[in-house]
Amino acid sequence: MNDKIKEIKMLEVKENSRKLFRLLLLIFPIFFGTMGTISLIVLVTWGIPPEDLMSQLPVILALALVFYVPCIASLIIRAVFFKKDRIS
Repeated sequence: MNDKIKEIKMLEVKENSRKLFRLLLLIFPIFFGTMGTISLIVLVTWGIPPEDLMSQLPVILALALVFYVPCIASLIIRAVFFKKDRIS
């Protein structure tokens, strides 16, 4: 009887941790992507003079990659590894 209760609790903890991990993989790209977008907007509008904007384009693109690639990776990980959760 005691082993059965432990097994049920372990399954519950495992399911709760999976739900938390899925939620974090969704919240991370929302906040990090928003932060990156705001940072890029501020950089382009106030940080770089308009005459230097084209010469700084590689830096802006590199920053965009730094901000958006982890967001995309997080969403792909969420979609691929938790596909079974959606089916059941």
